[in-house]
Amino acid sequence: MNDPAIGSGRALFRLAVAVPFFLGAALYLSVIFAAFAALPLVYAHLRFGRVAGILCSLTNMALVFAVSGRMNAAVFFVLAVVLGASIAECAKLKLKVEWNVVFSVGVMLIVSSLLLLSYSHRFNINPVQKLDAFVGTMVEQVANNVEKYKASTTLSSQDLDKFVVDPEMTKRNILFELPSAITITLLIVAVGNLLLLLRLNLQGVRDAQRLESDFFKNWKAPEHMVWPTLVAGFCLVVEIPVLSDVALNIFKVLMAIYAFQGLAIANYLFDVWGVKGFLRPLGYVLAVALLLPLVISLGFFDLWFDFREKFKI
Repeated sequence: MNDPAIGSGRALFRLAVAVPFFLGAALYLSVIFAAFAALPLVYAHLRFGRVAGILCSLTNMALVFAVSGRMNAAVFFVLAVVLGASIAECAKLKLKVEWNVVFSVGVMLIVSSLLLLSYSHRFNINPVQKLDAFVGTMVEQVANNVEKYKASTTLSSQDLDKFVVDPEMTKRNILFELPSAITITLLIVAVGNLLLLLRLNLQGVRDAQRLESDFFKNWKAPEHMVWPTLVAGFCLVVEIPVLSDVALNIFKVLMAIYAFQGLAIANYLFDVWGVKGFLRPLGYVLAVALLLPLVISLGFFDLWFDFREKFKI
């Protein structure tokens, strides 16, 4: 007679093996959960090894390609396949969380650049000119439909007025700030996946790092990061051609990192104030959507004021 417990265990094992081979694609195609498409691939790499992880990644990418085409497959390759492999390999090496993020974002940027260069070479297209034309078309479209966008409140009235008053300057600003926008997007995706991985403690990743389940509330950015931030800020004030544009991109990325520290402080304060359940994620959303400058300021000035110590439990 077959033991029901054994049969149930085998069924769960088959499910655990099968799910990663399509869940990443499903998350990406859902759009809402696309940012976490890498997580099932990380699990496959850690649970079943590199070969199975690669097969899992290829299967998911093939599904995305079949459903939504080449462009989405390329985006999935960067945001899920590359990110999943990077996080998994860093986790196996037991690298610190910060180095895991730096490595993952760096690899995604390099792979994205190589894909862009490959596409440009194959179709004999200048990527800079193509991007310039695309942004120009986008700015022109917004400028011609300002009232429509004001009614939808997608953009603030002040930002929309810039599209009408000086469209060329608006296009230039978008192009020059694009590197930081891309880097911050990749940073958010990498941090989100890594935090969820550690929270779920898949394959004992968090235990291997000797981290607590609530480690994020005590996280701080490296103290020496304040110096490049101050230098970048100084270059913005002085307004040196080219250097100021580079400094602006660096400054924005550093501010994004301090925003994570601000959210860590908010996490700590939520514990102090007993904010739980649905109110906690709502608090994070409101903090980012309405109080982002305050969140960044909390993270940046925490080096001197140590806000968590002042509200110590």
